[in-house]
Amino acid sequence: MKFDIFYQLPAAEGQNPAERYRELIEEAVEADRLGYDAVWLAEIHFLPRFCTMPAPMMLLAAIAERTSRIKLGQAVNLLPLHHPARLAEEAATLDVLSNGRLAFGAGRGGFPINYHGFGVDINESREIFAETLKFVKQAWTQDKLTFHGRHFNVEDLEVTPKPIQRPYPSIRIAANTPESFKFAGENGYPIFAGGPVNPLNVLGERLAIYHDALKEAGVQTPEDWFAALLMVFAGRDRAAVRSTIEASLRNYFESVSDIVRPETLGGSAGEFEKVRTRLREMKYETVDSLMGIFGDPAYCIDRIAELKERFGITRLVCWVETGGLSGHRNVIESMRLFADRVMPHFA
Repeated sequence: MKFDIFYQLPAAEGQNPAERYRELIEEAVEADRLGYDAVWLAEIHFLPRFCTMPAPMMLLAAIAERTSRIKLGQAVNLLPLHHPARLAEEAATLDVLSNGRLAFGAGRGGFPINYHGFGVDINESREIFAETLKFVKQAWTQDKLTFHGRHFNVEDLEVTPKPIQRPYPSIRIAANTPESFKFAGENGYPIFAGGPVNPLNVLGERLAIYHDALKEAGVQTPEDWFAALLMVFAGRDRAAVRSTIEASLRNYFESVSDIVRPETLGGSAGEFEKVRTRLREMKYETVDSLMGIFGDPAYCIDRIAELKERFGITRLVCWVETGGLSGHRNVIESMRLFADRVMPHFA
């Protein structure tokens, strides 16, 4: 079982991007030293309290220069917001700069403002996503690319550089909706899933959709098929962990409640308000039981073992810095304790 770290990088009141970027890079360098397998950075636009990281590949390039081993992942590239030729170039450049450490994450995202800000129709996002992914893979593998789709058309295009990894870097799909689980399964892609979007009480049924799609398509389950995203924090004991992270978790869910819109969730206005209220009143106990692994090393080991057995997790993506308020030194200490006392049990 492999262990990664994940960043969405919110900026709470009094924080700024420069400070947050410096802390993230320091933590990624420490993760490289501690033996975490990959660092995954989110891409979200125009929502700074929720995420102040619209250009994750630039941060990954900075991390690449200060690390030697850790894989550099995007969780995820919002494919419909990129021209695929430019995306193929930039991702391949990162793979070259890092000597083949790129891990390519692909998704659509669920916040309408991301699409409105770039003038992209969110209703066409699923189709644009599939076409962009196909374009990027061909751009990485063909000397000169001719591509004709509904959204993108090029003739005899020489896309450079090519990735070091051949035929191309690993590709992992963010599976948030049933349709995304089905798409990933039909096409044999490994997946990201979990967290607040697919908490543990619904995760099993979503994974069943993925496995059914694999079977129907006659596709073998990919190696390293399931990267489970969970909020993770190791500490002296469960009470100490709660005192460190509870305010940060509250900040996260309050920021989500501020930015969700009816078109994000579907349903009626009344249902939307109920969801918004639940987010604002999210209980620590709910997060702990359905989205997190919070406690001393022995507790973390038992919890991970149970979830691995239950869901078949091959890679745990640890969301240590969830709401921006836990404190840089506390995050570093948690990462160290987890690496020293928990990860060896799953080697």
